[in-house]
Amino acid sequence: MKTGTLKGTDAEHPASGGVVIDGSTLKLEAVNITEAPDGRVLLAKNYNESGSVSCGNLKAFTGSHEYAIPAGTDIAAFDTVIIWCDQFSVPIGQAQLA
Repeated sequence: MKTGTLKGTDAEHPASGGVVIDGSTLKLEAVNITEAPDGRVLLAKNYNESGSVSCGNLKAFTGSHEYAIPAGTDIAAFDTVIIWCDQFSVPIGQAQLA
């Protein structure tokens, strides 16, 4: 199991809440994320969206929700969750996993 705390990327994009990876499920818990179009949930290495794995579209900007991690993903290879705005190609939230 890996866990982290979601944080905003700058003053314009505040974010909060918990992130838990349990088996093949990524959970966002009690999150509050700045609304942005085209939100995605990514597993990444060192906060870099290049080479990341998408766990799907962001289901909601608040609350708790779960995402399936794609089969065959080596979870140990990733140390970051990024909430990504695909339309503007910017991160709107991120969490370091431990």
